[in-house]
Amino acid sequence: MRISNLTQVNRIQSSVNNLQVELSKAEEQISTGKISSSYSGLKGENARISVQLREAMESRQSYIDTIKTTRLRAEVTDAALVQIQSLASDLRVELIRQTQDVYVEDLPIMNEFAKTQMDRLANLLNSEVAGRFIFSGVNSGTAPIVDTATMKANFANAVNTAVNSGGNTAAAIATAADTWFNNKTGALGNPAFSTANASPEVRVAHTAHGLVVGDQVTFAGATAVAGLDLNGTFTISAINNANSYDIQATENANAIASGGGGAVTYSANSWNKLGTLASTSENTVHAAVGLNISYGEMANQETFANLFEVLNIFANVSIDAGQETEYRTLVDNSRLAVEAAFDSINQMIADLGGDQARLATIEKNHENDISLLTKQLGNVEDIDSFEAINKFQALRTQLESSYQITSASRGFSLINFL
Repeated sequence: MRISNLTQVNRIQSSVNNLQVELSKAEEQISTGKISSSYSGLKGENARISVQLREAMESRQSYIDTIKTTRLRAEVTDAALVQIQSLASDLRVELIRQTQDVYVEDLPIMNEFAKTQMDRLANLLNSEVAGRFIFSGVNSGTAPIVDTATMKANFANAVNTAVNSGGNTAAAIATAADTWFNNKTGALGNPAFSTANASPEVRVAHTAHGLVVGDQVTFAGATAVAGLDLNGTFTISAINNANSYDIQATENANAIASGGGGAVTYSANSWNKLGTLASTSENTVHAAVGLNISYGEMANQETFANLFEVLNIFANVSIDAGQETEYRTLVDNSRLAVEAAFDSINQMIADLGGDQARLATIEKNHENDISLLTKQLGNVEDIDSFEAINKFQALRTQLESSYQITSASRGFSLINFL
């Protein structure tokens, strides 16, 4: 019969199980290089420190990701501004050519040049990155510049650009062009809006509006009409008469109604869709704790308006006989405006370059912080590989010895003593 050694065997088996757990843990440490795969495996305050260090690293990485996106947008903005500056330079050259003796013969060429450059300028100001328009500021979901075909047609219909002896002088043409490009602002009466049931079409009562199809109108201070919020920027879709026009809401009205309240104001323009958004507005990026950086340019700035103004004038200009001197005045004044725009864009490029350099520096600082935090995290979480290997070998030796003892103890019997 066997000697009763159950307690001893159980004790040895328990020791073997513990050694197997420790051996598995040591093997995992060698494999991962980490003390533990969970916070619970860290000693003392190390778990709390590990959590804090990882949170700090994730925070800095989120700043880096934001800065990288911002720098991409800034780089596209910079490239667009450089091309716009080139456009302004080309326009200046063409205007200088108009002061030569053969300008009358070259005028059709100037007309076509201005039309193509108008399209080019609009395309550059409508530049986008990942579906976000970079010259629209906080309204980055909206292309800032209207369709140039509409712009050209409406300007040509509204502004007489023929230099003649009937009073349409260089100054008169410039004033009319300025007026066309300036915002028209004011207040509407009550009711300002009328809706039709189940239709997005809204009729706007606007006395002597002087607007045309394609113009952009921004309303503010309006109360809802038939479930429609009419605060925002809309494109005029139809002119009914001198005192009303139609716009299209973003959804259907739920009733036939009139209203809007007595505090509705409007701001209308013919060349951009940015409404009342200030031309000095910039994009702001949260680059670090307590640090916001503003960058970028707005398409509705006076600089770009002046370029569009000159291009529209010379896309349509004509000269009556005997008006060469007046035409020369128009050319010279336009050239000065273009040169001022060139200088302004040069300053934009310089400012943006400074913003990019600052962002690059902050990004590098975040990367350095992450390197330091990673080292600190390693001190908390990483295992000494030599220590782990030695521990693994020692545990394996102990486990093999325990197996031998267990095997021997299970073989004890009285027959061995007979």
